[in-house]
Amino acid sequence: MSKQGKAPTPKATSNPDFEAVRIWYRMEFANYSFEVVRDVIQSILEKKLDHRPPEYYAMTVGAICIYARPFTNNKPVGKLADDIVPAKFKPLHDKIITMRHKLFAHSEATLAVGQDDYPHEAVIENDGKTMVMAVSRVAVIPDLLEQMKDLVDELITRTNFHRSKFAKKFTKPLQKLGKGEFRLNIADPAAPLFQKTRSWSGQNSIGQPYIPIRPVGPM
Repeated sequence: MSKQGKAPTPKATSNPDFEAVRIWYRMEFANYSFEVVRDVIQSILEKKLDHRPPEYYAMTVGAICIYARPFTNNKPVGKLADDIVPAKFKPLHDKIITMRHKLFAHSEATLAVGQDDYPHEAVIENDGKTMVMAVSRVAVIPDLLEQMKDLVDELITRTNFHRSKFAKKFTKPLQKLGKGEFRLNIADPAAPLFQKTRSWSGQNSIGQPYIPIRPVGPM
């Protein structure tokens, strides 16, 4: 008992596998992101889209930003380390991350990528009769997408390797939990590692990838 006559609050016990679950989360999140990027790039290349259709811009911006997500800070689990990127792809990886930061996720109005070349400029075209206002649009060239495809294929292979190790490590504990959908606990080291959700329907199409959909509207 303390001098005030109250028992001290016991310290929360941290599960020794808590950090392993956080790493597992990073690998799952990264793998999912890279697979999405792969599928988007494949769709663009198969349809032979160029920079003119509006969906090309949306799809390429999405691919760049989704690729970069695992490598940006994700509280509280942290980001995927750059050392997972093969050395031969490091210059390309750095270029993609820079594009994400400076061109797409954030826009620097005065950014210049060459002499008199401002990717986020607002321009006025005057033909002597009428004036038209326009904002420039950055277009990712197809050659870069081809290069990205090889990079994400390698990252999918590498993250799959780590995912399989964690899945094997936690197979028995998960089997003991029975049927259901279980969330990886990445927030509370004193709580169970796997927490049952309320959204599992108990149904899944055989042979189809299981993707839990969480609709998002105004917050």
